[in-house]
Amino acid sequence: MKQTPTVYQVSELADEMRRLMETSYPEVWIEGELSSLSTPASGHIYFSLKDERSQLRCAMFKGRASISRYHPKVGDLVRVRCKISVYTARGDLQCIVQHMEEAGEGILQRRFEELKQALNQQGLFAQEHKQAIPKFAKHIGLITSPSGAAVRDIVTTLKRRCPGIPVTIYPAVVQGETAAKSIIQALRDALQHQQCDVLILSRGGGSLEDLWCFNDEGLAREIFASPIPIISGVGHEVDVTISDLVADLRAPTPTAAAEIVSPDTDQLIANIKSMQFRLPRNMERLLQRMAQTIDMTGRQLVHPKQQLSAKADKLNHASLRLQNNVLNRLARRRDKLGHLQQRIQAQLPAKRLQRNNSDLRALSHRLQRVQTQALVLSTQKFEALGGKLNAVSPLATLERGFSIARDQQHSIVRTTDAVAENDRISVQLSDGSLDCLVQKVR
Repeated sequence: MKQTPTVYQVSELADEMRRLMETSYPEVWIEGELSSLSTPASGHIYFSLKDERSQLRCAMFKGRASISRYHPKVGDLVRVRCKISVYTARGDLQCIVQHMEEAGEGILQRRFEELKQALNQQGLFAQEHKQAIPKFAKHIGLITSPSGAAVRDIVTTLKRRCPGIPVTIYPAVVQGETAAKSIIQALRDALQHQQCDVLILSRGGGSLEDLWCFNDEGLAREIFASPIPIISGVGHEVDVTISDLVADLRAPTPTAAAEIVSPDTDQLIANIKSMQFRLPRNMERLLQRMAQTIDMTGRQLVHPKQQLSAKADKLNHASLRLQNNVLNRLARRRDKLGHLQQRIQAQLPAKRLQRNNSDLRALSHRLQRVQTQALVLSTQKFEALGGKLNAVSPLATLERGFSIARDQQHSIVRTTDAVAENDRISVQLSDGSLDCLVQKVR
């Protein structure tokens, strides 16, 4: 008998898939490249994680996104902690992200930039702290892996260019977690031996992670404190590490570092031969110039007698000039003294008293004239005012036959109502007054 197959509704199957995924993958870490980033106004973050073959839809909800320190950008390599679920409305597999951070070289590059900025502010990259690299090294030290390609390139270049320079290799691990400590120890060994006058810190090319030990802060400070000049030849020309920046000189490659510290023997020999060829001719030219100088100097020589005669003439001229200068100065001083004497004579008390007496007499005459003129003017003005006053004076009125009657209180009697019968009044005339008794008022 044929068994009837189980038939699911779409939503039932979607819910079952969601339960299976959330049960099987409650929390996983996923690493990939971030793409299709969307940040709507709701505060959620929607994006996809992809690699060379696949991609996954992801969602980071507002609560988690608001506390995340990392700000995602399309193209970033990220690592997320999430739980796997199914969006049942569409049946899509999706990752519910709880945490997101940079991954791989993104983190390393950020750490590199932060350390670079901090050390730069402290002056570890400043040019004034760089030591000069010796032009002709007497002993070269190599801090590198004894089995790497870099040490072979450096040794080969040194033997080819200047095989007479002794080289000491201070072996170190140049990749991995222990590499930084190993390089620091090799550097300290080289400083303790005190036999090298220049050191080369080197390794071949690689990724940022491969070269990360050369970005160690402790190694950077050891390089900065080294009394021996250090050349950094790490990786290829495009690779830049903290050790390159703090070293006294950065070489683009290990081979270039070897060329910097080693003179080219063939070129030195060629230079010596060229100097040997030029030396006789230069000496001949030098001797000719010296002979010409001696000849010209001999022509310029003067007999001592002639020199003494010239000096005597010069001394006589100087003596005459000095005498004339002294006489001229004395004459100017006499003139000045005479002028001062005239000024002093003019300022003597007797002279000043005579001038003051003369001025006093002149002022006295002027004062008398002014007083006389003022008296005449005042008299004329007084007479004019007296005439005007006399014209309006009551006395003048009295002289014309008028009189003034006053009561016993000396008030002027102006009307008949002011007196009564038997009142005594005085009548003022132009030449005296009369005491009268009022007999009748009419």
